[in-house]
Amino acid sequence: MTHAAVECAAIIRNELPSDSIGISIRVIALCGGGNNGGDGYAIVRTLHSHGIDAVAIEVAQCRPESDANIMRESAQRMGLVHTWSNLSRMVDGQKRIVIVDAIFGTGLSRAPTGLALDAIHWINAHASKGTSIYAIDLPSGMDCDSGKALGADKDVVIATRTLTMVAKKTGFSAYSSHSHLGIITEIPIGGPPITRRSQIVE
Repeated sequence: MTHAAVECAAIIRNELPSDSIGISIRVIALCGGGNNGGDGYAIVRTLHSHGIDAVAIEVAQCRPESDANIMRESAQRMGLVHTWSNLSRMVDGQKRIVIVDAIFGTGLSRAPTGLALDAIHWINAHASKGTSIYAIDLPSGMDCDSGKALGADKDVVIATRTLTMVAKKTGFSAYSSHSHLGIITEIPIGGPPITRRSQIVE
């Protein structure tokens, strides 16, 4: 998780506007309870270490013994983890936000519900306003094998860029996935050096 977080955070940091000095910009990661959420917590911690205003919103609890929870606790000790009920407070007063979708990864096998679904809809509401959305591994709500929505099409995150681990997922070739993926960047996490960028064109 740490290596992936460093790679992802570097891309996000490098794409923050160069004229952002004096402008209030906050990176907000919405984190689920699995490994994808663990990546989100680690990304926030890494961005914070580089002087970026970054916070994590806990969408679901991690299992106490999981690697994801280790990342969450590390970020929490730094004061970077907030509950869903504090989300509005994290946004208020910010002239600009950047959102990291770290709710679900490849392990999702059913349609999102409850708070996770609310989080997806919140992300997409900001995507419609032109907010930059970074999906970690794949947009939450998408089936990684088919590229289709596990629920309704509106229940899949619409990303500006998808930072996917090691290689593109099988479902990324499906036409139905293209409107959700944005630009795909492959993130090396110890595998072959295959990192490259490709533009998804509808």
